[in-house]
Amino acid sequence: MYDLTLLASLTAIFFYALGFAILWRAANSSNEPEDLDLAESLDASPTNLSTNTVGILPWLTLTALIGHGFACINALTGENGFSLSLIGVSNLVAVVMVFVVAASSTKLPVNNIFLLLFPISIFNLLCLNLIDPGNIAPLELSTAQVAHILLSISAYTALMTAALQSILLALQERRLKQPRKGLYGLLPALETMEHLLLSMLWIGLALLSLSIVTGLIFLEDMLSQRLTHHTILTSLSWLVYASFLVGHHVFGWRGVTAVRWNLAAFALLVLGYFGSKFVLEYLL
Repeated sequence: MYDLTLLASLTAIFFYALGFAILWRAANSSNEPEDLDLAESLDASPTNLSTNTVGILPWLTLTALIGHGFACINALTGENGFSLSLIGVSNLVAVVMVFVVAASSTKLPVNNIFLLLFPISIFNLLCLNLIDPGNIAPLELSTAQVAHILLSISAYTALMTAALQSILLALQERRLKQPRKGLYGLLPALETMEHLLLSMLWIGLALLSLSIVTGLIFLEDMLSQRLTHHTILTSLSWLVYASFLVGHHVFGWRGVTAVRWNLAAFALLVLGYFGSKFVLEYLL
């Protein structure tokens, strides 16, 4: 099984690196003749990239995601049970982040964000194969319970990505009258960032909905497990996310309002997890 994990990791690393090289070359070739910055060369429309790049990049990303996902699942689900090691969870986080942006890139010109995500994914895969996972006791869980945990981690990751992206959106709005520098030169246009945030929220809300439903169905005796407060806070977070998305489509909420709603919902989600851990470990 380790050989398959290594093969899947190497495959993912190769295609991540190839995708990064193609994007970087396309950015530089677009930049040189017209003296455009990186964001302008990749941002306004998919047609700014060469036809070959636009056509091949989704396939490179999909192949890398399949390999990365396989290696990640093998790391989390070993022969002795389900292992929530830091390296395994970090790789799951990377997979979900790439997936969210890849899904959004089918409708939005956000390919340049892969210039940040691909190296992060490669780093996580190298850690997965070069560093021992540590002393983590495997958990003996049913398939349904494992599915619930994976959905929960995926939901948290997608919504965490949306929260971080909303912070970048707020900073980007403040710099509208200033020239782009550093990281801001890699970001898409403000309107594209807003659309990307909405895509992340929809994907995160769908995953969170599945997580809540599977938790209610597959986690027996929630009261005896002292998970009631966790479920309540998570459900409140779901309501805040859903309320904002309804408000966006009905009342046109956006900009700073979107950032505030998003961060408030994510704060409830974090409180539901870390607050539950604090209550269980220190108060009960």
